[in-house]
Amino acid sequence: MATRRPAAVFLNSARLDYDEALDFSRLESITDLTMNSVDAVTDPSEIVSLVNSSNAEIVITKEMTVPKEAVEKFTNVKLLCEAGTGYNNIPTTTARSLGIAVSNIPTYSTSSVAHMVITYVMSFSAAMFAQGRRLFEGDQTNFNVFQHPIYEITGKTLGLVGGSGTIGTAVIPSHRFGVVDRETLFSKLISVLNAENQLPDSSDKDMLAPV
Repeated sequence: MATRRPAAVFLNSARLDYDEALDFSRLESITDLTMNSVDAVTDPSEIVSLVNSSNAEIVITKEMTVPKEAVEKFTNVKLLCEAGTGYNNIPTTTARSLGIAVSNIPTYSTSSVAHMVITYVMSFSAAMFAQGRRLFEGDQTNFNVFQHPIYEITGKTLGLVGGSGTIGTAVIPSHRFGVVDRETLFSKLISVLNAENQLPDSSDKDMLAPV
């Protein structure tokens, strides 16, 4: 007897598979997958139609806002999955209240982003962008007298605000700076955001932990 495969819909697969080079065969082998090959769906009613018409139990998105009013009209969804790290685009509290699990991919591009952070730190410390722009414009006077501030990073402190997640912690082994108390910085940031009502559908735990 064949195993039942849950219906799944990828609402904006083109956002992830922008060059049509990804192989979705493994996902297709375990789900009855519907691919909506667009970059984003912005109309809540269209989102509801795509999900409910396929009787989807699993909804996959990539960096696309799924409005609360759309989630409230899903008829059979059991799982909302963000095909990346950030899930601020998903109303997690609403989903959970409806018994819909929410997940993300916390290891998505972890090394690449961590390396990019260090690349920017090194570039800014040496004013690489400003110096490169001068050379591009044919100005070599900076070789005679430095006209942009240059800082050595040895002994400096790198503060990771909200950096307790997978990507933030991956930055730590990539450098030899001291690291400030990340929890203290994060708590201060959360306090400010909550005071400004910027986190109406989240919590400290939501921001720090996997979905």
